[in-house]
Amino acid sequence: MSRAGRHAASLIVLAKDAHTAKTRLGLPRNESRQLALRLAASTVRAGLASESVGAVFVVTSDPDISRDALLAGARVVAEPRPLGMVRAADLGRQRALGGRPDAPVAIIVADLPELRPADLDTVVREFLLTRSPLFVADHQGTGTTFLIHGPERCPGIGFGRNSAVMHERLGYRRAGASPLSLRRDLDTAEDLPAHPLTGAFAS
Repeated sequence: MSRAGRHAASLIVLAKDAHTAKTRLGLPRNESRQLALRLAASTVRAGLASESVGAVFVVTSDPDISRDALLAGARVVAEPRPLGMVRAADLGRQRALGGRPDAPVAIIVADLPELRPADLDTVVREFLLTRSPLFVADHQGTGTTFLIHGPERCPGIGFGRNSAVMHERLGYRRAGASPLSLRRDLDTAEDLPAHPLTGAFAS
């Protein structure tokens, strides 16, 4: 992980409890849990490997995700109970600013099986050039997988239904470069890609 000082972003990973995550995939409960654990671990490690990220904060109520994140070198922000994505993101943002008050704040979902560190770098560097709050829409164009803003002002957090439209209304701009690995999230069975991380779970 980069130690590029205050210009390196604090990356907040929103990792739902693996017991309840990915239920819409229609997999047996144990398989959906194992997949959720793999996805969270992969996302955390991609963040840690990114040159533009100075620290990774994992917001979760899941003890297994917490344990793995700590072993990988991330910082854990424990939810007292599942808070939902908006409140979890706000909790992570507060913790990140408490530890790194001058760093940009980036927030990412934990179900990006193809996420590449270099693609994270691409969007963070675009933000550093423009200083304009940015977001990345999912591959369907309606959801949000990633957003970033400066430490001095948060336009708001609008995860949920049609969050891409919500983030535009809040003042975020769609990132000019939106690498596929940052857009291909995993919400339904149709999203299961032919990828080593998820291929074993595809029907």
